[in-house]
Amino acid sequence: MAQEPKSQLAGVSLATVSRVLSGGSASAAVREKVEAAACQLGYRRPGAEKRQESGRDHALALVISDLTNPHYSVLCDGAEQAARRAGWPLILCQPAFAGAEDAELESLLNLPVSGAVVVGAAMEQGDLDGIRKRLCRIAQRMPIVTIGPRVEGVSCVNIRSDLSLSVRKSLAHLVTLGHRRIAFIGGSGGMRSSSTRRRAFYEEMERLGLPSDREMRTDAGFTPQAGEFCVNRLYSGVAPEKRPTAIIAINDLVALSALRQLQRIGLRVPEDVAVIGCDNQFFTPYLNPSLTTVDLHPFDHGVTAIEELIGSLNGGGSYSQIRECSLIVRESCGAMLGARSF
Repeated sequence: MAQEPKSQLAGVSLATVSRVLSGGSASAAVREKVEAAACQLGYRRPGAEKRQESGRDHALALVISDLTNPHYSVLCDGAEQAARRAGWPLILCQPAFAGAEDAELESLLNLPVSGAVVVGAAMEQGDLDGIRKRLCRIAQRMPIVTIGPRVEGVSCVNIRSDLSLSVRKSLAHLVTLGHRRIAFIGGSGGMRSSSTRRRAFYEEMERLGLPSDREMRTDAGFTPQAGEFCVNRLYSGVAPEKRPTAIIAINDLVALSALRQLQRIGLRVPEDVAVIGCDNQFFTPYLNPSLTTVDLHPFDHGVTAIEELIGSLNGGGSYSQIRECSLIVRESCGAMLGARSF
């Protein structure tokens, strides 16, 4: 790629562009300008193609933040199987990024890999400019595929679920069953996908003309402890007529503990409260009652990401795939009870 347009876009000289991209010294501000321009133009440092041809970098990286969450474990399994079928070793990276961005990033960039799939905190956590800069630095060294909310200004293939649709499907199902007082529990404002789903919830509640008490926000996280906390906040000391008759949880882990806590305080699921989770985790059919949930198809995401990454090694574009989700109806929503008046 010609250097002149790159130098013009960055607003610096050709010599400065050359120095920065070859690893030379430069101020942080100048380096950011050059790297941002290089990322926007889809530039990769010289030598990457030669390393791929020599076979020394015949491996792919999966950058994933939290394998304790079964959702990411399933995604990882799909990626690993797709890589193995294609004859590529897959290196698993679990960077924290938060608090040690430079060290974590340099560690990734020094791995002998030809490309990387990035998912989780590296895509979601922190300010958007910081996320963009990290992804741009990776994209300059190797092709990348991101799974999660799209980050504008990064040259890569992006795969993401239609999270707004997942909320709308859940709400539509609950409304059909007669529910009007519906709560959304769990998540964190610091995670972009969580914010997307919560925003979709309030917008759809408003569109449907349903009450949504924003004072009862329950951004309690993504772990089972969040479900207990949210149920206690929504139901303890609250008059029955003001309690939600249905709950949409940010994920199945939160829904799992919400089910248990509702039963602890003497509420029946689904007769008194309907519950819908998200992720269709392996344990959801075996709960009592079995959990209605949304399947985001993480295994398929992992497979597709590896296939797209391998395709990008031979030169690919920058585009997005928005994948649909499926509502899996089981006992916890009360569908078998039919439409009711709450």
